[in-house]
Amino acid sequence: MKKSQPFVLFILLLCSVLLIAGCNKYNEEATTKSNDQKDKPQSDTASEVFNFATNQDIPHLDPHGTGANTSFRITYMLYDRLVNYDGTTTEISPMLAEKWDIENNGLSYTFHLRKDAKFHDGSAVTAEAVKYSYLRALKVGKSAAGQFKKVIDEDSFEIVDDHTITINLKHPYAPFLKTLGTVYANIVNPKLAEHEGEDLGEEYLADKEMGSGPYKLESWDRGQKLVLTANEDYWGEKPTLKKVNILVIPEASTARIMLEKGEVDMLDTTTISPATLEEMDGKNGIKVHSSPSYKLVFGDMNMSKAPFDNPLIRKAFVHAVNYEAIIENIYLGNAFRVNSAVPKGMFGFAKDTPLYPYDLEKAKQLIEEAGYKDMLEFEISISENDEVYKNMAVTIQSDLAKIGAKVTIKEYAWPTYLDLITSGNHNISLGAWTPDFADPDYNLWYFAHSSSKGPGFNTAFYDNKQVDQLLEEARTTVDEAKREDLYEDVQKIMAEEIPYAFIAQTMESAPVKDYVKGFEMNPMNTWYVPFHKMSK
Repeated sequence: MKKSQPFVLFILLLCSVLLIAGCNKYNEEATTKSNDQKDKPQSDTASEVFNFATNQDIPHLDPHGTGANTSFRITYMLYDRLVNYDGTTTEISPMLAEKWDIENNGLSYTFHLRKDAKFHDGSAVTAEAVKYSYLRALKVGKSAAGQFKKVIDEDSFEIVDDHTITINLKHPYAPFLKTLGTVYANIVNPKLAEHEGEDLGEEYLADKEMGSGPYKLESWDRGQKLVLTANEDYWGEKPTLKKVNILVIPEASTARIMLEKGEVDMLDTTTISPATLEEMDGKNGIKVHSSPSYKLVFGDMNMSKAPFDNPLIRKAFVHAVNYEAIIENIYLGNAFRVNSAVPKGMFGFAKDTPLYPYDLEKAKQLIEEAGYKDMLEFEISISENDEVYKNMAVTIQSDLAKIGAKVTIKEYAWPTYLDLITSGNHNISLGAWTPDFADPDYNLWYFAHSSSKGPGFNTAFYDNKQVDQLLEEARTTVDEAKREDLYEDVQKIMAEEIPYAFIAQTMESAPVKDYVKGFEMNPMNTWYVPFHKMSK
């Protein structure tokens, strides 16, 4: 039946009214939702996803072969250790080992393992896995080997049963338990042996993982994004954050905007300069967490090549740097001077180690004595996209220009930078060091023992037989007072020979959205983020 025209017009008008009402209702709901959830996770799903931005790429993920903090941040989540450093403490706590016994005057350690811990493939974490992991670390012979070298070997392990292992040391080693809470002591699934080849599985583990930690590796687009997903079968407390996206954002300004908009939840401590952090704190829902640290900022002067093979040039350099200007202008006073590889506050810190004063005339005199008058040229190597080290390099460049030195600043991508300094193809690089356990053995062995040159992270390529002897004696001494004397002797020798220019010990700050809970900063591992304990 054909409808009349007025009836049709009425129907059209009614539909229009309903449509407008519906639109108004939708807009009202959307506005209310936006206002209620401002600066809060937008849904249950969003609250389980954490976006973390860093300006430095991740070189690789082999826990026994990397010396990069960007890698450590990931591998600490992928793997477990016998013991652990939890929260802000520098003291160990149980992890895979529920308890342990120390016998034979500190030469024998028996660890009783949890029986419910499993690797990500479902296989049990056993005593055999502990033995396999530590021996592999020694065989790989890179950064991790420094902790275990001459302390344990292939004959050190006694498998009591599947969940009990005794480790017999070759000699007393006071910080042995402390070393087992570090990234180098991560326990790897022994099934890695199926992929070892001649490189002990380094290539395989470069972009894969075989751990038992609270997170698994979901995906990795190198230079862009690495994704961690929660291990739902984890033996410990299950992570609240089900997914963690590690985003590589080279530009500091871009990272800042993303944090302000809530597109990321936290920035790496190295991403933003202290001056910018001060501006950001308390605005746009951002809280800047600050904490004292054991972080040392330094320049490693490569003693294996000119010009820093000459001790007079090294001494001229440390006199030419205006440390106070760096501390005030770059760190805004949130740092102080030190002249030691052992941070202030740690056992063994030599408080009487002299500081070299800023003295341009003295620096000029030393350069002339070295035969480099009007001829001193070298390159400062830094990691790219780092505001702090770029500003520091420019300050040092200006300081050295005042004594007639020509300094070139060269920026490198983070993996390239690491390859450069560990292979000794640099003059001097600027960087920082945070210890993985609170004992001078950690810092001094890597900075100063000749066996650590290059890949072991003695990037000054320092080689002093007396220092080697003192460090080895300190390792085998259980008397703490005697150890302290030995470490002070090492620091005194290093202050005279100057393989490193120690610039400052810093406070550390991390910008985080204020809805993030559970973040804590450890004075040792200031780059470490406890994703597994955090929530939104």
